[in-house]
Amino acid sequence: MDASVAGDRWEWTQERYRHGIFSHAISSERRRLELLEKLLDGHTRARFEALGLRAGQEVLEVGGGGGSVARWLAGKGARVTVTDLDTTFLGDLAEQGVRVLRHDMYTEDFPPGSFDAVHARYVVLHLPDPDRAVARLAGWLRPGGVLLVEEPASFPVMDSPHPAYRTVMRAFRTHLEESVGSDTGWARTLPVPLEKAGLVGIGLDARLQLVSGGDDEAQWWRLNLEQSRSAMVAAGLVEDAVFDAAYQELAAPDFHDLSLAVFTAWGRKPR
Repeated sequence: MDASVAGDRWEWTQERYRHGIFSHAISSERRRLELLEKLLDGHTRARFEALGLRAGQEVLEVGGGGGSVARWLAGKGARVTVTDLDTTFLGDLAEQGVRVLRHDMYTEDFPPGSFDAVHARYVVLHLPDPDRAVARLAGWLRPGGVLLVEEPASFPVMDSPHPAYRTVMRAFRTHLEESVGSDTGWARTLPVPLEKAGLVGIGLDARLQLVSGGDDEAQWWRLNLEQSRSAMVAAGLVEDAVFDAAYQELAAPDFHDLSLAVFTAWGRKPR
């Protein structure tokens, strides 16, 4: 993609995401995604139901990851298309009638008006121009169709009272921004990008994810950090010993802290 496109902060190449710290080739990546699904799927399902998901609707799941959302949507009777840059973990969904596509939502299109609903979770912040990405997603909606976007922001972990956790989380944010290109604060601009994309009936909720010693959130963070550890140490962002100290904090029974803030925004294409 041409980096001269207005608004792009850097040149988009799939390799930044497909072969980086979230590569499906990393042995722990499937488990990392499973933990993320356990942490987030309940909120996603509740929001879809509140927005009136109905059997027979055409739904696009962008960045399908491990496939849990697409699988649930199909079980509700929706006609689901799920996409990802790497579909390694999505192959079994075809047995449920889900259309699985290796697709780059930032550069490859669907025809306008293709879907009754489009969903993206923990995807848009990793793109060069998240607002532009939202506009693309909105353009694939039919009149009356709904766009649902769920994205995290990292600010709650930046001033943790736990020193090792705070140190590695600050370093991880820098590493994510430099290696993938993620905008770790973009979610705080929601729902304005949906309004700019011409959607109506805008809604927003926000919540703080909590993390306690040894829980699913703590295990998820340990995998994120361990998958990034060698690269972060090599880049001089944090000393290697700090990871072990942070893991001890995350496993301690008396550890209680904040994790990410999750912003969920939705809107409909005018009829």
